[in-house]
Amino acid sequence: MPTSRRRFLATLATVTLSLRARAGETAPVIVGEGAHRYRFHDAWPKLPPHLQWGVTHGVAVDRRGNVHVFHTSRPGAANQDCVVVFDRAGNFLRSWGSQFVGGAHGMDLIVEDGREILYLTDLQRGLFKMTLEGELLWHVAQPEWYRGRDVKYRPSNVAVGPEGDVFLADGYGSYFIHHLTKDGRYVRTFGGPGEEAGQTQHPHGLFIDRRGSEPLLVVGENDPKGEKPGRLQALSLDGRHRRFLPTPVRSPRHFDQRGKLAVIPDLDARVTLVDEQYRTVANLGDGWTTKAEVRALRTRTSDHFTAGKFVCPHDAAFDAEGNIYVAEWVAHGRIVKLEKLAG
Repeated sequence: MPTSRRRFLATLATVTLSLRARAGETAPVIVGEGAHRYRFHDAWPKLPPHLQWGVTHGVAVDRRGNVHVFHTSRPGAANQDCVVVFDRAGNFLRSWGSQFVGGAHGMDLIVEDGREILYLTDLQRGLFKMTLEGELLWHVAQPEWYRGRDVKYRPSNVAVGPEGDVFLADGYGSYFIHHLTKDGRYVRTFGGPGEEAGQTQHPHGLFIDRRGSEPLLVVGENDPKGEKPGRLQALSLDGRHRRFLPTPVRSPRHFDQRGKLAVIPDLDARVTLVDEQYRTVANLGDGWTTKAEVRALRTRTSDHFTAGKFVCPHDAAFDAEGNIYVAEWVAHGRIVKLEKLAG
């Protein structure tokens, strides 16, 4: 961008903020810098009074720009629908999914044969493949690998490959990753607990990275004790170790991609953007102080949160305009819209 135009836009922004301040409006909160600047909207969705947020775990955006949120609901709520859909302006459209109360966790939206599909992971009930309207296509309560094994099973997240192959992370159970077909048939199991290459320690989030010559399954791994930083590991789609990725992460959760950028929500109070080489291009809204303080803050209501600062980002999704929606692992729910600003 020419220097004169950049100066003009900066001056215009300053004048606009001054006019808003005189009118008694709250100045917008901006996070990021350079080409990666976003307006932080922390009261974006208009949740109707008959619904109450539980823990907001998953978020996905469809081709119309509608935003789908997956949350746990609350015990005793009059309506316990766990999938809530808003338009891009935050207006409520519909809700469904009361069968996921208490277990709602992972959400992925894909296009299969021209139709948009949701994959939903429930910590208690397994993996569901559904339409955007809530019609069940299939359900796998537990992959057949567990038969005859005395192994804990609490699946966390899912990713879908170029041919529709499904990868399910048992992030809170056995730490293995299971490969299924798009029809839900079992193929193989790989990974498992350990820190060696090819092992997957607390694999919370999964991401199929198609930006290189070979599609890769990127795994967001975490220290089960929470004492060491997590890591990102790239595997082939048949489970072979390719490399550990260089991005500094704390507690990586799920992922999304748009063009050359990928977004990594980090449970330790920030959102990270990376390029194709997994170099950090921006850390957004870093609200980290200490683990004790952040984990205590997540149990409180939103009036205790700071605009422009994340608490516990758990999932993130781009829309077609480059805006980012972030679901936070907080007790009373929080969905932040990061509105992309011109660079």
